[in-house]
Amino acid sequence: MRARAWWAAAVKFAVKPLATAVVGTVPPFLLYVYLWEHAHIELVWPLYILIALSITLTTVLIWWEAAVSVNAPGPPGAPLDYEWPKVSALIAAYLPNEADTIFDTLEAFRRIEYPGEKQIIVAYNTPKDMPDEERALERYCDEHPGFEVIRIMKSTSKAENVNVAIHLVEGELVGVFDADHQPAVDSFTRAARWMRSGEVDVVQGRCVVRNGGDSLMSMLVAVEFEQIYGVAHPGRAMMHGFGIFGGTNGFWRTKVLKKIGFDKSMLTEDIDSGMRALRAGHHVVSDPWLVSFELATTTLTAFWSQRMRWAQGWFQASIRHTVPSLREQNLSRRQRLGMMHLLLWRELYPWLALQMWPMIAFWVYRFGFWHIDWTVLPWVVMTFVNLMTGPGLVFLTWFRAHPSVRLNRRWFMLAVLYAPLYSEMKNGLCRVAQFKELRGGHHEWVVTPRQSRPAATASVQPA
Repeated sequence: MRARAWWAAAVKFAVKPLATAVVGTVPPFLLYVYLWEHAHIELVWPLYILIALSITLTTVLIWWEAAVSVNAPGPPGAPLDYEWPKVSALIAAYLPNEADTIFDTLEAFRRIEYPGEKQIIVAYNTPKDMPDEERALERYCDEHPGFEVIRIMKSTSKAENVNVAIHLVEGELVGVFDADHQPAVDSFTRAARWMRSGEVDVVQGRCVVRNGGDSLMSMLVAVEFEQIYGVAHPGRAMMHGFGIFGGTNGFWRTKVLKKIGFDKSMLTEDIDSGMRALRAGHHVVSDPWLVSFELATTTLTAFWSQRMRWAQGWFQASIRHTVPSLREQNLSRRQRLGMMHLLLWRELYPWLALQMWPMIAFWVYRFGFWHIDWTVLPWVVMTFVNLMTGPGLVFLTWFRAHPSVRLNRRWFMLAVLYAPLYSEMKNGLCRVAQFKELRGGHHEWVVTPRQSRPAATASVQPA
């Protein structure tokens, strides 16, 4: 049994990604050789220029979004006589998996400071009755005003939990949270300030990992999340003119979420709902200081399972929204280009990143290794810039990181060390997910294992 488990893990983590890399490199190499040997046609040089320009453009866009993220705007202020609207939070939980974390989460929500009225709804599903845990949840909510709990019968997904519980929401705006999230004490106030002008319909906050020291995996995820939520999302929002709803620690105008809803057939129902909101003309913003603290996956198995669902879900969303976004009149030209970058390019890039290898292999085949001039200036410059992008982004991420993560410099040094492997692992995941989706892979809600952790320091962040 142990040997069988070892082979299953080897197939999942190594063989499948390697197989997609072979698919992405061997056929192009064979095509180059065939065309050269049979027709003396060399495709490599024009393709090299095209691929080099594409990779360089991607690098430029990455640095562009990193640069502009520093100037990400904060929410407008509120006058002293402002009448703060009622705010709700909707916590979606899968009880067997999150019974140990949900009460820590509720305590974090109880500590939230908000000038107006707040409502906290726990919407959970469970495949089997859990009398002790369910009664404890009911007692907790009975003892604390503003807290409510509802079991969503026959639900098998977060989307169903949210779709049912949204009709119990009384607040003008509602925050959607996973059951392991512990929002900062000022989060409701900050979200309400964004909504005050009436121009913002969704605000996506920052997800900060609070268990980064548990394992190497959680350390890498902690740094990655700082790069995603602290740099990429706010920078991309400024570049493209829209933010992204990431599924948790995102606040909606309640009437908008009721209209948009979640599609339970989508593995990343959050991305799909955010895309549909954008296409309907709603305004989504990203706030890197609207903070919530969450638990990262601590093992490679859990990471793979979670990210496979994310990658397959993104691919589903790309298939559904790419072409319609090009024709969407509610989107500006800049936003349509942003949609292409976000949806189409992110699916193509894991394959594009492989294409230098068959080109190099062809040159070696045709000229021999020692007869290739490896010091050609454009090649050297492009290689240097691409190699420095990873470490450079890690440094910028450290500069922009949340204080609770920035304290751990060792995590960032490990992130630099493991960057090539980590990046290719995520690219391999995307390629495997595309094959999985195209052959009709499963569309079930994959549960991410949770472990209870103490609350993070949920301090008020800069305006």
